[in-house]
Amino acid sequence: MFYSMFDTAYGTCGVVYRSVEEAGVVHIFLPGSKKEIKSRISILFPESKETTSPKIAEIITDITHYLNGTPTTFTTDLLDTSAFYPFQLKVMKTDWKIPRGKTATYGWIAEQIGTKGVRAVGNANARNPFPIVFPCHRVIRSDRTLGGFGGGLEMKRRLLEMEGVQFDSQDRVHSDHIIR
Repeated sequence: MFYSMFDTAYGTCGVVYRSVEEAGVVHIFLPGSKKEIKSRISILFPESKETTSPKIAEIITDITHYLNGTPTTFTTDLLDTSAFYPFQLKVMKTDWKIPRGKTATYGWIAEQIGTKGVRAVGNANARNPFPIVFPCHRVIRSDRTLGGFGGGLEMKRRLLEMEGVQFDSQDRVHSDHIIR
């Protein structure tokens, strides 16, 4: 296992991958301090070694551009999704379809994949190892509040605002920004 850390407008991010030659990205860490990201990587992937790889340069560039506010279309080709269970993969593929500047509720995601398990959708998003690429930050509660996010609610709101999502006076996502 290998990892690379890189600076963005929001802080340092990390990418963990299987091979320098073939990539196989297994985890993307949301922005934080260098110390925090390095610590989180060493806890979850203690055998990983820091290096650079031209194979993952594209995903690093895409994440950096996205966090700088540039509309970005991510590729999933380098992601190793083999650890996803089938339900989680359905959730991630549905999250992927939520466009920049829009949000969808956990209930809407559940409806799209044919389940009544709204909490299961939330749990699948909570276990998303590829935040930003699979945009779980665009999934909100039915009352239009943010719900949860691995990077914290402040980060979730910052990402949504950067994408053009607006909030009402009660800190709820404005209804114009919700897919129905």
